[in-house]
Amino acid sequence: MRPYCIILATLSALFIGCSGPNNSPHIIMAELLSENTPIVPPPIISTSAQKLTYKIGPFSLPAGQKALAMWDEPGFINFQTDEPLWVISFEDAIEESNGAALPRNLLHMAILTNRSENNPLCTEKEVANPFVATSAVTEKMELPKGLGYAVLPDDQLDAKVILKNPTAQDFNDVFYKFTITALPMKTSKNIDDVMPLLLDIDPCDHMPISLPPKEFTKKEIDFPIPENGLLTKAYGLLQNNGIGVSLSESSGIIWESNAALSEKHEIISLPEFDDPAGIPLNAGDKIRLSVSYENMDSSWHSDATGAVMAYLKRSDPSP
Repeated sequence: MRPYCIILATLSALFIGCSGPNNSPHIIMAELLSENTPIVPPPIISTSAQKLTYKIGPFSLPAGQKALAMWDEPGFINFQTDEPLWVISFEDAIEESNGAALPRNLLHMAILTNRSENNPLCTEKEVANPFVATSAVTEKMELPKGLGYAVLPDDQLDAKVILKNPTAQDFNDVFYKFTITALPMKTSKNIDDVMPLLLDIDPCDHMPISLPPKEFTKKEIDFPIPENGLLTKAYGLLQNNGIGVSLSESSGIIWESNAALSEKHEIISLPEFDDPAGIPLNAGDKIRLSVSYENMDSSWHSDATGAVMAYLKRSDPSP
């Protein structure tokens, strides 16, 4: 079943007010349940974290469905914000229509992009810039304190999700839910801007890697650093049979992450890089992405991802 464009979009603007009884905090929520549901206007100026939550679906996932089945027709929505925001974290989940949790291994990959920015790592054509990417391994992305990704009301934002079903059970009415936590730019102080970089073996279309049976596979690609910055956050995007990822420059390895695997070669964990002080990277310098897989199965795997989502604290003043 082809999913509806937007099933549910919820904007929860949380702020402290002093007009309630005993000056206790209260919450104002603006919620869009359908096109015909009136929208409660959000406050003109919010003073604390906003949570923007969206659901995409429903999807039907037959047992054994591969990620490539959704590659040409992924789940997709576009959205905008009402005010300038600093995105500080992201989390997602796979759910039933009633909100009950479903296995996270149904998620292959999800990417949020900003069409108002070009991807600086794709030199072949102009494509939207990814600012969040996630797989079954990564449930939550949280930037170090004091950092944020700047989103403006005019920015055209997209979310794309590709699901799979490696189990022997059929799943129907499946929804992908994601929540962005952001701070209002007008009232937030001491937030430094980050530049998101999705370093991918295929930086333009993010096509998967094919893994021959019973073989070790290593892929590498070099990227020029678009501008000066400090590497403060990075995490790998791998599928099962993944061994690890690394980032390196001319002086050696900057960061590497080795996957912990189960007996079935499923990824249990993939350590992230998180350093508020940051590692200096200079514009024009080369950074190398390395991705390693070992396919222990007797059949080909054609849906492996090879990427690192990285965030550089910009050297220039914040907007």
